[in-house]
Amino acid sequence: MSPQLHTLFFFSGKANSSIADHFIGLLSDKQPHHHQMYYSTIEKVVGWELSWPILLFVFVASLFVVTSRPDPFSDIPGPILARWTPLWLAYQARRGRRYQVVDELHKRYGRFVRIAPNHISVADKDALPIVYGQGHRAFDKSPFYHAFIGDKPSVFSTTDRQDHAQKRKLVSQAFSYGSLLNLTPLISAIVSSFVEKLDKISESGEYIDALVWFNYLAFDLLSDLAFGEPIGMVEKGSDAVVVEKADGETVMEHAISLVDEREHLAAVVGHHPTFRFLSKFLPDPFFVRGHRASHGLEDLARRRVMKRIRSNAHRDDILGRLIHARIGDGGSLTADQTNELIAESVTLLIAGSDTTSNSLTAILHLLLTHPDDFKRLYTVLEEAVEPGELPRYHQVKDIPLLDATIDEGLRLHATTAIGLHRSVPDGGILCCGRFFPASTEMSVPAWTIQHDKSIWNDPENFRPQRWLDNPDLRRYLMTFGKGPRACLGRNLAYMEMRLVLSTIILRYDMELQTPHMETTEGFMHKPKCLMTRFRRRNASP
Repeated sequence: MSPQLHTLFFFSGKANSSIADHFIGLLSDKQPHHHQMYYSTIEKVVGWELSWPILLFVFVASLFVVTSRPDPFSDIPGPILARWTPLWLAYQARRGRRYQVVDELHKRYGRFVRIAPNHISVADKDALPIVYGQGHRAFDKSPFYHAFIGDKPSVFSTTDRQDHAQKRKLVSQAFSYGSLLNLTPLISAIVSSFVEKLDKISESGEYIDALVWFNYLAFDLLSDLAFGEPIGMVEKGSDAVVVEKADGETVMEHAISLVDEREHLAAVVGHHPTFRFLSKFLPDPFFVRGHRASHGLEDLARRRVMKRIRSNAHRDDILGRLIHARIGDGGSLTADQTNELIAESVTLLIAGSDTTSNSLTAILHLLLTHPDDFKRLYTVLEEAVEPGELPRYHQVKDIPLLDATIDEGLRLHATTAIGLHRSVPDGGILCCGRFFPASTEMSVPAWTIQHDKSIWNDPENFRPQRWLDNPDLRRYLMTFGKGPRACLGRNLAYMEMRLVLSTIILRYDMELQTPHMETTEGFMHKPKCLMTRFRRRNASP
């Protein structure tokens, strides 16, 4: 460490280089391995009364050190501020337009864009098998994902390769396609209750927000599979849930808001551990709500997981399989195992409900604004399902046009629109003609790839037929990630989307209040609203 920064700490009675190094990291985007130690150290050295002026002083003074360091990416274009601090990228995430800004930068600068001091975005399809590949040269998830960790890391948030392999082994069997097929009666039962509610709503002829109701459906489905019972949002027509806090106090929360606020917070503060720590003390309502939502979701999951464990119920669902993977047919869960189950349940609830409801909304919007494609799909589904009955999963699981429509909606809307963060392994990597040293953070922007003219020819057009003409295009669809860290819930999401879409297409005439659909971005790219009128078809069951 430079003597200039050592001097900054002499007045406190100690020369603590680790604190200064930590704030150099805030500028340089290097992720310290023991940042919690730094936080506790500064408290002990000066106390919080003096710490904030010191932190600001060190932050500014560290610019001198950062600018004097060798820069391996000095020739890669990008915003000026992004060369010095990850604050620029965090700010774009806070605004809810990170994917748009990064896409605009690639249109201006080309393949490589520097979006943080140590983070390079690569908009090239040839980078996909490198950045998200498998084998001994596979990239690890970057420390960005630490922002998604609660009491325990989940299979989604853990960055350690060995830890991930162990967690994936415990979880993967529960999400295999063959295993999920046994859960179709549970899924169909939830969809049936959704249809009953929608039938009643359709009698009024009023417009309703399809996004909200898809959220209710997804939450009920995922809570049934993750906790052993649905939360009951569809029946109530509300996302209000009772949450028992760690101190035993019960409060009423709105689950959809908890997910949105928690995801958006993580998307912002994940860019550096300093953000994650300091954000807990900022009065900005965005951070206050985000941290409150994180605790609220964990409390929500804890109450329901503990209820299931205490009941000793043997139910064949995802939670039951996760429990069995840990203790077999007998024994008791340890405290660590219980916390692991809670972490996986929170991940399932958030990732499963948010991805599916956002995707269903976007696909429905595209179908209703492209009536010829809607009619074509309706005709195919009508031939596959017996008249007078609700679709069953075995009737719709192998319909190429239905899958093509889903894939085209996922591509065009891009529920996962940002580039998923990865860290270059030891020894560095050659990617698209350029060498990147170890520990460089890299990503391939999903929105940009899924709207790349060199891949899709007419990327802004909704054209499901492209997937039937060229099935190999699926290698460029990034909704569920790629490689060893791809989303385990992919099979479940497709099952739900196939069944829900086929059901509402066959059962209802639908009309949009307005053809335009606004979107926003937290961690996921999501619709804001889709006001839709549902009317029963005369021949529907």
